[in-house]
Amino acid sequence: MKNTTWTKIEPGQIVSFLYKSKNESRSVKRTVLCINPELRYRKKNGRTTKFFVGIQLDTAVTKPMTAGELNRLIINLGGLEFEEGVVAVELSDKINKQQTSKILTKVRSLSQYFRTYNLRECKKRRVFLENEYSRIPDTTIQLFENTQTYKDKAMSFDES
Repeated sequence: MKNTTWTKIEPGQIVSFLYKSKNESRSVKRTVLCINPELRYRKKNGRTTKFFVGIQLDTAVTKPMTAGELNRLIINLGGLEFEEGVVAVELSDKINKQQTSKILTKVRSLSQYFRTYNLRECKKRRVFLENEYSRIPDTTIQLFENTQTYKDKAMSFDES
C-alpha cells in the first residue's frame, strides 16, 4: 500500500480507505476500484456536491467480491495495467458523467458492488493506493503479462 492524497487518484486505480456512512456508528476499511474520483452533482437547492464513484471490492465487515466476478470486471473494463508501481484497470485519466454511466452499464451485472461516497467525508481520512491486490486471479495477471510482452515486442519491431 502506498499513501497518497485524494486529488491524485485516477480512474481505474484500486484504493483503500476508511469511510463512515450515515447509517454506521464507526468507520470501516474499504477497498474500491475507482471509476470517477470526483463526480459533481447539482442538488435541487442549487448546491453542488462531489462524490467518489467506485466498485467496492472488499470491506472489513462483508465478504469480498469473488475471483470470478473480479476477473469479469477487469476484462469488461479493458484489462490490467501497472502505472508507477500501482495496480490499475485500463480507464481514461479524465472521466465525465456520461463516461461514468457508460462504464457502469458495461458492468451492470455487478451493480450490487456500485458505490458512491461523499467526497467531503472521504477527505477526512487518508487514502492508500494498492500496489499489489492479492485477490486478482492469477490467470488475469498472466494474461496481462503475456499481452504486455506482446506489446513490447511489437513496439521494438516498429522501432527497427
